[in-house]
Amino acid sequence: MKRSVCCAVVLILFNTCLMHCARTASDNPGLIGVYYSNPDFRGAKLLAMMTDGEQHWGRDNGFATEWSAEWSGYLIAPLNGRLKVYIETNKIARMVLSADTLSCEQGSEKVIEILTQKGRRVPIALFYAHTPGGEGFLRLSWSWNGREKASIPAAHLVYTAAEQTKWQWLIEPEFDAGQYHIADGENIVVVHDPQYFHGWPANNGVWSWGDEILVGLIRSPYHFDRLHHSIDKNRLTALLARSLDGGRTWSVEDPDHFIRDGGRPQALRRGIDFRHPHLAVRCEHDAFFYSYDRGKTWHGPYPFNGLENMGELTSRTDYLPLGDNSCLFFKSRIDHGVKAGLPDRAFCARTDDGGRSFQFLSWMTETDTIRSVMPSTIRLRQNHLITALRRRYDPSMTDQPRPQKNWIDVYQSLDNGVSWTFLNKVADTDNGTWNGNPPSLVQLNDGRLCVAYGCRAVPIGIRAKLSSDDGKTWGKEIILRADGLSKDMGYTRAVVRPDGRVVTLYYFTTLEHKAQHIAATIWEPGQIPY
Repeated sequence: MKRSVCCAVVLILFNTCLMHCARTASDNPGLIGVYYSNPDFRGAKLLAMMTDGEQHWGRDNGFATEWSAEWSGYLIAPLNGRLKVYIETNKIARMVLSADTLSCEQGSEKVIEILTQKGRRVPIALFYAHTPGGEGFLRLSWSWNGREKASIPAAHLVYTAAEQTKWQWLIEPEFDAGQYHIADGENIVVVHDPQYFHGWPANNGVWSWGDEILVGLIRSPYHFDRLHHSIDKNRLTALLARSLDGGRTWSVEDPDHFIRDGGRPQALRRGIDFRHPHLAVRCEHDAFFYSYDRGKTWHGPYPFNGLENMGELTSRTDYLPLGDNSCLFFKSRIDHGVKAGLPDRAFCARTDDGGRSFQFLSWMTETDTIRSVMPSTIRLRQNHLITALRRRYDPSMTDQPRPQKNWIDVYQSLDNGVSWTFLNKVADTDNGTWNGNPPSLVQLNDGRLCVAYGCRAVPIGIRAKLSSDDGKTWGKEIILRADGLSKDMGYTRAVVRPDGRVVTLYYFTTLEHKAQHIAATIWEPGQIPY
C-alpha cells in the first residue's frame, strides 16, 4: 500500500511526542479518524471511531466496496515491562506505534514489542485499505509475560483534543431551527421500491404542461453503501415518472430510447421545432434526445455537432428555446485547470438549425479554476437570463485532508447568453465531504426567484432561498424537509404549478424508506418573506 506521504506526516507527529505521557482526564474513549471513499486515502467522508481492537466491515454495515480509513490516539499500557502489540487483517493495514512502523497484508499478522510503564499513553496510528471481495477485519491484540494474546479492550484506547482538532470539520453543529424559515409543504413519495435505488432528477430533466409534470430518474439495484452511492454501477436504467394532478400522484414509465443503451449518436437529419407545444429535450453528456408527445416516445441519441473541440462533455438537461429553429443549451465540459476532484466548467452553446449543429457562445463563469456545472437557467426578460450553478473548490492538500468548498452561485446575462456576470452566492451545500448539490431555479408567480437544493449537512434535507431583486440578494434559508437519513440525496428539479405552489422533486432516504427513492415536496412560497 502506497502511503508514504501520509506516513511521513504521521511519523513527524509522533516523533514530537515519543515520551510516554500519563493518562489525563481530558482523554476520550477510542481512537479517532476518518473514512475515505477511495482506497488511497482520498475523499474524506465520515468521522471514524475505533472503540476497541476488533473491527469488522462488509455488506451488512455498508462497507463492502473499496475505501480506506485512518485513526490516531493513544494505547494505555497495561503493565511495567515489555508489551507485544499485534496487528492482523485480511485486507491491507499499517500501524505506527511509538517510533515503530509495520505493515500487514491479506491474512498476515505482525507484532511490535515495546518497553513501557503501566498507565502510560503510547502514541498509535492505524491505516486500513479495504479491497473488494468479501468481508474485512482489522484486529489489534496484545500479550505480555507469557499471557495468551487478547484483543485490546476499549478502556485502553483513547484520543485527546489534539487528535480531535484534526477532524473537527467533520463534527457538525446541532440544528438550530431559529436560523431558518420552515416551509408549509406536503411530502409525496414519487417512486419507491426497497430493492432499488432511485436517483438524480437533476441529471435527467423535468418538464411540465400545466398540472402535468414529467421527471427523469435513474434506477439501480440497491446495495447499502455508507461511502458511495448504494447502487450497482453496471445495472442502471433510465425511467420517467409522470403526474397528471400537479404532483400528488405519479406513475412510472419506461420509454424506448430515453437512454442510449450503448447506441452511438447519429446525425439529426430534420431540425427540431423548439416551439412545439409538447416538446421535451433531454441532454446526456455528449448527446441529446427529444420528444414531441410529452415524453411518451423519444428520438435520439443525436450528437452536439460543432462542439467536438470542447473535449469531454458532462452536460445535463438545461435549455431555453429562442425560436422555431433556435435554442440555447447550457452545458459543461471537463477542464483539468479546475481545482476540484470533478473538474467541470459550464458554458453556453447555441443552435440555429434545429439542433443539427451548435456553436460555442460563452463561458458561464469568469474563472476556470473553480468547478461550475449543472446550471439551472430561466429567462427573466427578453435578453435577461439568470442561472444558478453548482460550484466546488478543493483546497490544496498540506499535512492533512481539508474540506472541499461546495456552494451555489447565481450569474446573469443581459445579452441572451453572450456574456455572464456574477450576482451572488446563494448557499453552502455540505460540510465539505459530499461534493455539494446542484440547484434548481424557477421564477414564482409573484416574480420572485426561488433556488431549491439538497443540503448534505446537518440537518440533512431539502432547502430553498428566495430573491425579490432578480438574484442580487437572497433571503433566509427555507427548510422544505430535514429528515434525511443519508447524505446521498438531493439533486432537485422544480416546477411552478398554475396555482403558484412549487413542486420540488429530488431523491431522498428516510428511516421509513431507507433505500433512495424519488420524492416531491409541494409547498407554498407565497407567505414566506423575501
